Parts: sequence; structure tokens; C-alpha cells
Amino acid sequence: MPLTSVPLSPCVRACQQPHVRTAAGFALIEVMVTFLILGVGMLGIAGMLLTAQKSNTSSYAKQQAVQSAYDIVERIRANRLSAINGSYNVNNLTTTGAASVPAAPSPDCGAASCTATQIVTYDLWYWLANDLAQLPNGSGAITTAVSGANTLLTITVQWDDAPAQSKLGGASQSASAQPNLARFSVQTLL
Repeated sequence: MPLTSVPLSPCVRACQQPHVRTAAGFALIEVMVTFLILGVGMLGIAGMLLTAQKSNTSSYAKQQAVQSAYDIVERIRANRLSAINGSYNVNNLTTTGAASVPAAPSPDCGAASCTATQIVTYDLWYWLANDLAQLPNGSGAITTAVSGANTLLTITVQWDDAPAQSKLGGASQSASAQPNLARFSVQTLL
């Protein structure tokens, strides 16, 4: 007896065909979880940027302090005998407010020739009025002390680091009103 094919019902045909699932896209919950994770990551990056900006501002002030200290050291080395005699000794360090600055000397030793005493006056004025003025409430001190056959020169630069610390909401307004004094000191032998 010959085999004849029997027509299959539609249900049997559908069951024999491979089941193809088509992806219709992300589900709403997957998208929300993705945005939540992305948002937390972006907040972390923003926090790091704020901390970096605050540290950068504080580092700039430290760099200015180092530069001003080495500037006066070089000026003193150029007028060494006056420094050994103690002519460069000055102290205008303060714990509150702006430091006092001497009046501009006459003559201007940057443009005219001067005596050793006039150079001391000009150097101190330039350091206190120009170099330290670049720092927030910048002030400084210079001391010399005999140390055997040499003279020990100590330069101290002080500034208020509170503006850098309170930048971009790093501290409350009441805390930023209080000075956050930072100091840099360098010693050398003349």
C-alpha cells in the first residue's frame, strides 16, 4: 500500500516550525537601572572634579609662596653684607586681616642706582608689597642669625588658605570667615 501524505493540521505545522523570538527593545526597567547607574557614576566624577579644583587653587597659592620666598633669597644674596648685618630682618606676620606694608621707597632702585641701605629698603618693600600681595592676606618674616662663621637666613611666608578651602562649597560660609593660615619657611646659609 502506497503511503499517502496526510494533511497536517495548522497546529501541528506551527509546532514543527522553529520558534523565532524577535527582540522588541529594552524594557523600561532596564533603561531606568542604566540611567541610575550612570547618574551615580556622574555624581562621583563631579565630586572628584570639585576636590581637584579646590586642591588646584591651594597648590597655586603654595607655588606663589615658594616663588616669593626664593625671590627675596636671591635679592638678599645680591646684597649679602647688608643681610649679615641684620638689615633685612622684618616681620609683618599677622593672624587676622591684611598685613601692614611699608610705603614705597624713594628712589626706585629698580630704575635707578642706589646705596646698599636703599637697596634693602627697596627689596623689602618690593617683597612685602608685590610678591606677598599675590597671596590672600600674604605676609612674611625674614630673620638672620649668626651660626658659626656663617649667617643663617630664615624666610617665612604666610597666607590665608581659607578661600581655596571654601571654593566650590568645600566649607560652610561661617568656616570660611575664619582664617586658615598656611606657612612656608626656607632656611639657607649666607
